[in-house]
Amino acid sequence: MTISELAGALREVNLTLERARATTRSAVPLLAESRATLVAVRRDPNGYDPVELDHAMAQLSTAGELIAAARQSILDYLLRL
Repeated sequence: MTISELAGALREVNLTLERARATTRSAVPLLAESRATLVAVRRDPNGYDPVELDHAMAQLSTAGELIAAARQSILDYLLRL
């Protein structure tokens, strides 16, 4: 693989990571809305608990941060090629 091919492949990885980050960002508001709905119906003892959604939102936030760090590492590497 040439340097040029490597750079092209890393750019594609970077674009894929950006799409993944956008997906995680768009999921958080949906989870927050779901959580709000569950909190509203929580008075009915049906077993719903928004704690799992809180955990999912925290994981998505962490995933977004990790993706951003990975993208930055790739960009830094590309600049050195």
